[in-house]
Amino acid sequence: MASLLLLLALFTANLRVIVGQQIGVCYGMLGNDLPSACEVVDLYKANNIKQMRLYDPNQVALEALKNSRIDLLLGVPNTDLHRATNPDDAHQWVQNTVSKFYPSVNIKYIAVGNEVNPVDGANWPYTPHVLPAIQNVYQAGHTCKRPL
Repeated sequence: MASLLLLLALFTANLRVIVGQQIGVCYGMLGNDLPSACEVVDLYKANNIKQMRLYDPNQVALEALKNSRIDLLLGVPNTDLHRATNPDDAHQWVQNTVSKFYPSVNIKYIAVGNEVNPVDGANWPYTPHVLPAIQNVYQAGHTCKRPL
């Protein structure tokens, strides 16, 4: 009985922390017969979802997010990591995909790479590019015309 009460107390304590947090949903675009970006943004708003992750800087989705008040985690695709190891290319990526939409799109974070595993898997070849890309994108974000 004591262990059951302890478990219930732990669950209740954790529930209070969870209730105050917002929900975020990844916006995946791989599939057939998907709704338009405007419909997706409207769906987020209708369900009070205030955080979104885009795995790549899809221009149509970024346009739909303008003035939506949805916080965005924007991804640098794995296929762009090699280019982002060059500071000039990273700066260009930030200018073309972040500065172009910020602040009308509330870009809160930039994720560099997705599920890059240094040991194995389909994405392991991207491993050596992750750290330099992170450093260059970070630096580019702080030196662009509209700092992030």
